[in-house]
Amino acid sequence: MMLGITSCAGGEPVQTPAAADLRPVVDRSPYWCEFISQESFRRITGDARTYTDRKDGTWRDDGGCIVEGGGKGDPAAVWWSRVDDSVKRLELAHENWDRSRPTALPAELGEGFAVHAGNDMLGGRPYFVISRFSCGGETLWIGIDLKKVAKGRDAIEDLTELMRVAQRRYGVLHECDPGPP
Repeated sequence: MMLGITSCAGGEPVQTPAAADLRPVVDRSPYWCEFISQESFRRITGDARTYTDRKDGTWRDDGGCIVEGGGKGDPAAVWWSRVDDSVKRLELAHENWDRSRPTALPAELGEGFAVHAGNDMLGGRPYFVISRFSCGGETLWIGIDLKKVAKGRDAIEDLTELMRVAQRRYGVLHECDPGPP
């Protein structure tokens, strides 16, 4: 939502962005890519445009999914696997993101981190969270990346809570209880 304000100084009307929605991340349907609550995405990014998701992979054992639409690039993506080596995947993520000083996730979310790279990583989605965790006796990983976080929001906290929702959703979809590896 944009608020237009007209001034008497002449020239073009001044556009003032609406205040960020500071309500917390929620686990509420509908979802994009099975794991990202659309309501939470809108709160975090301030982006209420219409998008679709496009999945790749089997979605039984692993997959990738892009939230796409609009002319400004894809705003989010999810990647996950329970057949990929989760230890090596987390090591690779550290190699790619450690220079941006990631923040470790809380222990109950397993091993992983949230980070804002501040540059053009992952196709213009510099906000990233990854977690290696267990569910139903299997160790797996989920990674989520976002193009933007609305000004005034805590990106690391939001990414952490997005991962919490993603793990819960994984548990629901695969009938298991997520926890540390």
